[in-house]
Amino acid sequence: SFDDLSKALEDDFLDADRGSTDNRQGWKITAVSTPRGSSFEDARMTLDEVNAALSKGTVIFNTAGSHIPKLAGATLACTDAAALPCALNMYVTAAGKRTSAPPHTDRQDVIVVQTQGKKHWRVYTPPDPSMKPQADMYARGKGDDNLPLYSLEEGSYGCKKLLDVTLEAGDVLFIPAAFPHTTDTATDLENVPENTSIHLTFNFDTHVWDLNYLSARRLALRRAGVNDMALGQTKLEDNQYIGDVNMLPRDIQNELLSNLPLDFLDEMNNAGSVDTVTAELERISKQVDQETYDAVPSPFWRETVEELHRQGMQLFDIHRDMYLAAIDEGRERKTEDDMTSHLTGDALVRARAMTPEKMQRLSLFRVQKYFEQIAEAKKTVVQWSQEGVAAPSVGGDASSSGDALPQDWQFTLPVKVGDQVEADLGGAFFPATVTKAGSSFDVKFFDGDVMNGLERSMVKLLTPPAVSASGDSSDEETPPPGLTKKELKRWRKKQDKSNAKKGF
Repeated sequence: SFDDLSKALEDDFLDADRGSTDNRQGWKITAVSTPRGSSFEDARMTLDEVNAALSKGTVIFNTAGSHIPKLAGATLACTDAAALPCALNMYVTAAGKRTSAPPHTDRQDVIVVQTQGKKHWRVYTPPDPSMKPQADMYARGKGDDNLPLYSLEEGSYGCKKLLDVTLEAGDVLFIPAAFPHTTDTATDLENVPENTSIHLTFNFDTHVWDLNYLSARRLALRRAGVNDMALGQTKLEDNQYIGDVNMLPRDIQNELLSNLPLDFLDEMNNAGSVDTVTAELERISKQVDQETYDAVPSPFWRETVEELHRQGMQLFDIHRDMYLAAIDEGRERKTEDDMTSHLTGDALVRARAMTPEKMQRLSLFRVQKYFEQIAEAKKTVVQWSQEGVAAPSVGGDASSSGDALPQDWQFTLPVKVGDQVEADLGGAFFPATVTKAGSSFDVKFFDGDVMNGLERSMVKLLTPPAVSASGDSSDEETPPPGLTKKELKRWRKKQDKSNAKKGF
């Protein structure tokens, strides 16, 4: 409820974003709050800031299940029931908004639970990916990719409306990944806090954690040092969901993009599941391209499935530990409140005052170590896939350039469009691509979400910028990924004008 949200903001250090509301353009998000000063309290997001953001659009609390103790139990239950590292987001929208989320697709299968107020949903069948192959089917309508509502209603991309329904408190809705949907709160309810729409999404992050056959095939080819002659997209930074994969026959494409079995990470079914997935991976890979399949030594297919299982179990355990830590924190806070409930006045204020020990238990600090473990787990599987294969040069290291990098180079060296980075999303850093660089930075996250206006300190470079023979950083810009031919032509024309002004 809105009262629960107010309590969570008072008790903890939360972060949130606000979504755009133009149903003709891609969905973009911006931060709800910025530090008002240098003190700890000045950096905390307030209820007033959330209310101000609600007047403009939907407020999004990403991974709320790890940050808010009251939501951690449900998130843990979802993770255990699915035997999959799951997450929970919370979306808050004032009543009376004609658009609360423009049409878009997501990389996750989600179960929506309406907990307060009303929200109107329209859900459509997936667009035909062959009509725009350079678009990520799991991130349509996000960032610079537009998926206007009128195009869905007219069936321009082969979409058909499946649902047109208003959820009320207690209602549940399932939306598969890649199914476009849009929401509004244009109901008959008065715009007061108790009518604010709040819904939770339980995210089944199969594609996020590479637990599908496309990702498994790509990992096996990289491990074997085999070029993907059928689909391309072989570089680490390449988006595997754009390009030739969208031109495959629909039946093969559907199988390639299908999730690994839901019990793949179930310890009770380990050996049988690995055998089944390996056989299915080989069968689908043959259908995609026999020649590429034949180039991969037979043992590599099972090794890849076993590595995905190992990484998946590691991610599963990290998520469980993170949610259990939030549950324990909730219990500890309740105990502290019970022990001080008899106090009043100054004595109560002193007993419940923020201390260094309590500060370290706040979500901002509590979850950080788990997100770092998640990032490390993802890096480990990439490193595994490259063992025995020469890694491409990324521009040399500090010793080869002759100049020592500054200690904080990841947060101070120049960043350009196209750079692979990690960006701050809710207090933790996640993989992203830079789509705009300047006095502030726009990024597209690994799951297709877009965030604008980030400060340089919120963008972490993964490798030093490439250095030319003369020792100067290259000024050549690279286009953002996922552009159509028309968008790419427009981008290049804009770059030519910019370079002309610089005298290039």
